[in-house]
Amino acid sequence: MGSNYGPTIPPKEFGKLQEFKSNSLTFEKEHNSAWYLLTIGRDGEFAFDIVPEDTTNDYDFLLYNYTDSTFCDELNKGILKPIRNNLSNIINSKEGKTGLKPNAEKNTISKGVGQSYSNSINVKRGEKYILILDNVSPSGRGHSLFFYYMKDAEIKGKVVGEDSIPLIAEVTLTDEKGNTIEQTKSKTDGTYSIKTSLIDNQNYSLLIFSDSTFVETRSINTKNLKGGVAFPDIRTMLPKLKKGEKYKLGNINFVGGATLILPESMYSVEALYKLMQKNKKLKIQIEGHTNGNSVYPQKVVDGKIVKPKSLSEGRAEAISDYLTKKNIDKERIKIIGYEGSKMLYPIPKNEKEHSANRRVEIKVISIE
Repeated sequence: MGSNYGPTIPPKEFGKLQEFKSNSLTFEKEHNSAWYLLTIGRDGEFAFDIVPEDTTNDYDFLLYNYTDSTFCDELNKGILKPIRNNLSNIINSKEGKTGLKPNAEKNTISKGVGQSYSNSINVKRGEKYILILDNVSPSGRGHSLFFYYMKDAEIKGKVVGEDSIPLIAEVTLTDEKGNTIEQTKSKTDGTYSIKTSLIDNQNYSLLIFSDSTFVETRSINTKNLKGGVAFPDIRTMLPKLKKGEKYKLGNINFVGGATLILPESMYSVEALYKLMQKNKKLKIQIEGHTNGNSVYPQKVVDGKIVKPKSLSEGRAEAISDYLTKKNIDKERIKIIGYEGSKMLYPIPKNEKEHSANRRVEIKVISIE
């Protein structure tokens, strides 16, 4: 994992000295700048995100090698050149973000319309760098920095059906927030391979499904890498979609006593969304279960008492809301809460059994 810094106090103006004269690699001038001295803690591929608090703010950055106290003097004389920069505007930037990432098209990006990320760098422990940020936008609201190390990785596996016959399936690698990192399809023999760079020791997920099957999710983390870059081969069996059949939606967890879905559970919810998106006629019932019984307090809305909702129904509704916000037709979804009436372990003896009771199941109402 990397480290984070911020949100910062908004930088105002360029300080006591305007160090830069306009050229193709540096700022035309400093507007609202912040300077950081970075000391590298380990060998590896180094990347970072610069995230403005105000997404309309346009941040540029310069990254220099730092050797000794002569740095500022050499910078003023124009001797030093940045090893990485990004001076593009925010047109191509998502949420105003910029920084370094693996496999970006260029190391240095000059002024004007261009990619918002420059290529990551290989670093050694103990090396020092100067990172200079400049917020071109007036009245900025500060920023946060996210530093991390990357690892090259190859993810391989095979997808089969219930009859062990190989399947052509969609395989999507997502990050912790459900964003797609890589996407591929298994071959006619069911095998697939994804070569990519992952943030070291961060959780990712594989979402695997075909046109006629339910979805499977698998957790991926670089701490499980074998032989340097290769994960152990992953074998996935996909159950066929059948009317009236129930399927367990794995790894769904909520804040205790609440309906808020925990971030690490978004893999599975996103997987269900992709399944619904792919199968346009699929209608489902989301069934919530708890490790016991609980009911929300009554609410008053527009002067009327609203019927209390069970926790299990509220959690099922939270998943339904996620799907409908991503444009899945509400008519395709029903919800029901069973509370603790269908516990897998009526007298749970350990946390594993408690957790198994707190589950969400998907019942197929119709497929066509």
